[in-house]
Amino acid sequence: MADCKHECCGAAEKVWLPYEFEGRSRGLKPHSYCILCGVVKNMSSKSKSKKAKRMGDYTNILSRLGITNLEVQIRLIAKELERMDFDFSNVNYMTRNQQEKLFIRAVKKYSRVPEDTIRAFL
Repeated sequence: MADCKHECCGAAEKVWLPYEFEGRSRGLKPHSYCILCGVVKNMSSKSKSKKAKRMGDYTNILSRLGITNLEVQIRLIAKELERMDFDFSNVNYMTRNQQEKLFIRAVKKYSRVPEDTIRAFL
């Protein structure tokens, strides 16, 4: 999926799926999807505070966490995020909540930073 150029389906081909607004379920809404790989486009709240972030934003968070052996661990965490099933960097297809869960899991795998500390930097 990381190599996909993501071509959106047409309006008539959209699929009806559940969506959230401000963290609460709001019923069904038509969602676009990629006709090449099938990934569904993110239809969550578009408020700036909840919008998905770019990979560089998470790399910056790693540098502020104060992880020992920083360079090695940052590289391992970044590689872990790249290997994930979802296209982590594609802000149109990944929600911020999904990104944060994956980021926390990767940081905890390669460091001893507590989850509440990681969340404080998000």
